Amino acid sequence: MSYTKSTQGKAFAPGWFLASADCVRQTRQMLESLANDENIVPMGTIYPANDETAEGIVYEDIDISTGEMPGSVVLSGRVYTNRLPDELDSDAETALKAKGFVFETEPEVTRPE
Repeated sequence: MSYTKSTQGKAFAPGWFLASADCVRQTRQMLESLANDENIVPMGTIYPANDETAEGIVYEDIDISTGEMPGSVVLSGRVYTNRLPDELDSDAETALKAKGFVFETEPEVTRPE
């Protein structure tokens, strides 16, 4: 479930940062402190903070312009770190690995000339 009003924006599908469809998601309350200047909690945001308290990663953009809203959070899975909007803090990475996350870098794809 996505709570966004915008019909414009990124063309990324929810969970674009995931390296595999095998993941565990649950609903969490999206905090105003996670929002950007447009009152959106961006997909790929570390939840609830990018530090040792990390529990998961926000699955899709959530509009909180009318207040805190529920949103889907990935609680374990395989993640491309280079697709996250912000650099993953080492304490957050350690906390998330302990919860079942596997982190990797998306392989570079080259086309033949």
